Amino acid sequence: MLFEYLTKRKWILLSGKGGTGKTTMAAALGVKLVSMGKKVIVVSLDPAHSLGDSFNIEIGPNIKRISKVEGDLFALELDVKQFFANEKLKISNTINLEAQDLDNFGLSPEIVEELLDTTYMPLEYMEGIAFLRLFKFLQESDFDHIIFDTAPTGHTLKLLELPEYLDSFLGKIIRMQLRLSSFFNMFKKFLGFGDERDTAKNVLKLLESLRSDIRDIREIITDEKKTEFIIVTIPMEMSILESLRLAGELDAYKIPCRNIVVNMVRIYKGSCSFCRNLSNHHLRNLKDIVKYFYDKNIFLVPFFDKEIRGINSLLLVLQELKVLNDKYISELLNS
Repeated sequence: MLFEYLTKRKWILLSGKGGTGKTTMAAALGVKLVSMGKKVIVVSLDPAHSLGDSFNIEIGPNIKRISKVEGDLFALELDVKQFFANEKLKISNTINLEAQDLDNFGLSPEIVEELLDTTYMPLEYMEGIAFLRLFKFLQESDFDHIIFDTAPTGHTLKLLELPEYLDSFLGKIIRMQLRLSSFFNMFKKFLGFGDERDTAKNVLKLLESLRSDIRDIREIITDEKKTEFIIVTIPMEMSILESLRLAGELDAYKIPCRNIVVNMVRIYKGSCSFCRNLSNHHLRNLKDIVKYFYDKNIFLVPFFDKEIRGINSLLLVLQELKVLNDKYISELLNS
């Protein structure tokens, strides 16, 4: 079963098209794993946080224990803008915007302030960098399982592309500029000018350290013994197509993805013609999902007649989880 499989993976990531219920599934898995005696944290990376709504409790950007659960369940909603505001302050203090420091770069205080301004930085890259820092912090924690409710598919794919971005042309230019700055700094010291500090070299070390951290994280999220990426979809064509795209990207990055959850499935046999038509539409799409994702374990979650909020509702979601395959579809047709 899905739960036994996940107990052997520390890192669990969920993603899918917006509105598929991935946050609900992330929260539900957290509750289930805690009920199995595990210490778990559920982290929302989605800018439009709804994790607190799923738990029916206010969470925020700091790690918070979900007090209504008997066990060690924690949650966090990552606030990217607040994260970068804190990081900007740290960087400003480290660089110490003094003319003597800036001479190593040939930059003015105004230019440095502009470089530290994240206003024009693409949000997906801000999310990616914040994710890397958070991942590093959680790697050293004592959580048995870390569940990430990621942003919708597009942002998730950008996050996966972050290492390539850092090794892109822009990254190479930055490193070249730093090496040149370091060279001229050493040349000044050779001539008897300047001091013993080499800010350029220190910044270069920080950049290389970041690249090393990225490599370490990529090794973890591509390790099938440590990580599982779960795609959450619904039985509608647009969601299925986006899930196929995501599955292909995950395969290209060698990120393990063996499980798919099909959420909000409506199966109806009553007299309402609209309900029957929608049910038949879902059933046709379920057949396609089984065909398209033949190499995955597929699970079905029915559509509920109430909003899923709070611990008891989340447990109900997983109680209704069914294995989706051709046999189950035949049972649905004959029921």
